[in-house]
Amino acid sequence: MHRLTFVKIMSTGFEKIGSDSQLQDHWIRRLIAFIIDAIIVFIGTFIIGVIVFVPLIIVAAATGLPGVLFNPWAFPFLAGLLSLAYSALLESFYGWTFGKKIMNLRVQKISGQKISLDLALIRNASKIYWILVLVDVIVGLATPGDPHQKISDRMAGTTIAPLTTPTSPPRSPSAD
Repeated sequence: MHRLTFVKIMSTGFEKIGSDSQLQDHWIRRLIAFIIDAIIVFIGTFIIGVIVFVPLIIVAAATGLPGVLFNPWAFPFLAGLLSLAYSALLESFYGWTFGKKIMNLRVQKISGQKISLDLALIRNASKIYWILVLVDVIVGLATPGDPHQKISDRMAGTTIAPLTTPTSPPRSPSAD
């Protein structure tokens, strides 16, 4: 008689998120943190845009040059660059962005250690354009692996954890 053996295939985040309230809470907090950070980056982009583009528009109007000096794609491009820089720098120095800190989240290596700037750049590369962030999250949830990670987190070996989680294992009591 032949025996059938079944190999358990690792489930995806989409399969787990409907029934796992902790996973739902994790992604809701990440979404709110992302929105907070996006507002901060938008304000910074707007201020830089006014400082840079208003003088260019005035010069264009005064010299009769048509909108050669103004590019409507400059704002999203600048916002993407600022989002990448903001996220990567704060996460590599502090382990969080302001949105993550407000939502009690931090970025860490899977081992629990602080991430370096190169890992922060890898995990935030999709922030250069919002559609890439969406694809990053969807692919992370649609593929087998840790459902707490987007695909760029897996590539960088990083994860998002509660801010209160210790970065190193607890010390054992000394035997005095």
